[in-house]
Amino acid sequence: MTKYTLFTRFVLPFFIGTFAVSLPVSAEEEDSPLTVAMDQTSSALKKLRKIAKDDWASGAKEARIAADGIRKGMKFIPAIVELMPDGKDKDKAIADYRMMMGLSYAAICELELAYLEEDQNKVDAASKKVKGGKKEGHKKYTDD
Repeated sequence: MTKYTLFTRFVLPFFIGTFAVSLPVSAEEEDSPLTVAMDQTSSALKKLRKIAKDDWASGAKEARIAADGIRKGMKFIPAIVELMPDGKDKDKAIADYRMMMGLSYAAICELELAYLEEDQNKVDAASKKVKGGKKEGHKKYTDD
């Protein structure tokens, strides 16, 4: 199994599920710093779907904004992990979270590079990785 298959089948879905669980329960709650960072990433990735295929500069910009959101989120720990009792399992969850954030950051940077190279095939491949991981994560970690 390649690194990217491992990433899209196991790592990215857990990453996305972790963020889904860390979202506030009600609209009255203030957004956590992690939620704000992930909203930045989500918003930028949504904008990528709306830009023209040949608008390489805008694509690179939105990918960079998405990556910046991931980078900002790296310093936080999801609420579901924070609530775990201290010990080895919590330590492993934190390490796994940080690893997944790093892999997600790398994947979005790969997307930015594809836009900078103005290579639609690479953009499509990188986008597919991001979309596939998100779809699988939602399937595994939401009640829908």
